[in-house]
Formats: sequence, structure tokens, C-alpha cells
Amino acid sequence: MKRVVLLSLVHLLLAFSSSCTATTPNPVLPVVRDVEGDILRSDARYFVVSAITGAGGGGVTRGPTINGDADANFVCPFQVVQSPLDVDRGMSVYFKPKAPKQVEITESTSLNIEFYLDNPTICKNNVWEVEGFPGHRIPMFLSTNGEAGNPLKVATWFQIKKVNDFAYKFVFCPFGEDFCSDIGIKVVDGQRRLALRTDNTFTVVFIKDNNFGIKSII
Repeated sequence: MKRVVLLSLVHLLLAFSSSCTATTPNPVLPVVRDVEGDILRSDARYFVVSAITGAGGGGVTRGPTINGDADANFVCPFQVVQSPLDVDRGMSVYFKPKAPKQVEITESTSLNIEFYLDNPTICKNNVWEVEGFPGHRIPMFLSTNGEAGNPLKVATWFQIKKVNDFAYKFVFCPFGEDFCSDIGIKVVDGQRRLALRTDNTFTVVFIKDNNFGIKSII
């Protein structure tokens, strides 16, 4: 008799567990897509280009820049800037999620952003970060002095969120989803620098970089 009661209790618990699982599924984050409709991947690299043609700039690159080219006075430019030339795609980047085994890039997922160099031994400073975080500076600029893969380096983790059917934006959420700040553009000394706490949002699209063996210009 006790065995029958025990089996009935087990069946009841299993049924309850299945019911809860069915009614409260885990949310699935939407994937991020490039201009061709393909899913962004952590093992590929992409140009980050302004979604608005003719808005006064092109793709994201390292700066300072002069007429769209990196300033020769800087061996390893440290600013994250938008090229002033609409036709310039900039310098391609990798997106590396905080979860090491994640391949497909999804919205609202923490990730490092790292500029691609054909010869990475030239410049070690390729990972985006928010300069001076935590702090109260307005605006707070993005630089390439970050460290990849370190969950304790809060200033190096960004997210991608959809703006409309074809465009996205970068956000910085150091204290969770309720405290996200859009990344915008702030013009300083002729440089279109990416920054937090601006009065605008930089909307972008992603173009896959299919080039191989082409020396990146620093």
C-alpha cells in the first residue's frame, strides 16, 4: 500500500514539473543579422557601418584619423571613431560573447568587441572599452585599451540591440538591463568619436569582411 502511495506521489510531482516547464519556457534571444540576412558569428569578422547613408560618416575604425586615414603620428591609435568618409567601411571587428562556446551572436548578450589586425603583434590594444568607467565624465569615450575575456572588466562588455527592421545599436549595461546607455557619436577636434552620454544614438549595420591576407592599415 505504501509503495502505491509513493508511486502516485512521484507521478504527481513529475506531472507538476512538466506543467511548470511547459508554461514557463526559457526565453530565446533573437539573433543579430548582417546586411545579407546572415547570422553574425563569433568566428567571423564584420565592418560596423552607419545605417544612415550620407549622414556624415562611414564605418568604425581606429583613430585619430586624417581625411579618413589613421594619423601616422600614432603607431597604435587608441580611439574608437567613425570614419568621416561615407564610402569607407572602416576596420572590421570580431564579436566575442562572454560565454566562450557561443558562436551565434544574439541581441542583449554581453560581448567583447575587438578590432581585427592581420598582424596582431604590432598593436596589442584592440579591445573596446569605456574610458574612465566608473566615473561621471560626460561624455565617456570608447578606446581600444580593453582586455578580452575577463568578466571582471565591466567596461569592456557591450550589447547589440535592434533599432528597426534593418539597423542595430550598441549599448553599455554595466548594472543590468535597467541601466543601459546607448553609444552615440561626439565630434571632438574633428574626430567622430564613439561615446556614452551623448545626445544621439549611433545606428549601424554589419557587413561581413570576406577579405583574406590584406594588411590592415593602422
